[in-house]
Amino acid sequence: MRIPTIHGRIDDLGRVLLPVIIIASDGVEVEVEASVSLEFDGSLAVNDELARSMGWRCLGARRVVVGFETRAVDHYIGTVLVGHQPQNVVVLGGISKIAIIGQRLMSGRKLKVDFANGQVVLE
Repeated sequence: MRIPTIHGRIDDLGRVLLPVIIIASDGVEVEVEASVSLEFDGSLAVNDELARSMGWRCLGARRVVVGFETRAVDHYIGTVLVGHQPQNVVVLGGISKIAIIGQRLMSGRKLKVDFANGQVVLE
């Protein structure tokens, strides 16, 4: 099975963004734009309000390093679609407005970023 190519963009602040489809517990699909973070070795991080509205199961809080500080954030079991079959992943809550996609969701794929042309491709 061929994994579809995903096209993202680079925003005015220089952030590399990819579309990610998150799936609510009732099956409703919502597309969010997630900032690529090569320093984040998890799958996905979103704000708590979005995670709760998806009806995902909260597994409690855990301590994670965010930037230069350690914080306790909730983590959820969420269903995510990034160009292929939906998968259940651990999603961290408690971040700012924009979602963050990490290494785990991009593993085994090729990320191409062309700042000169503003193109982002995940193959």
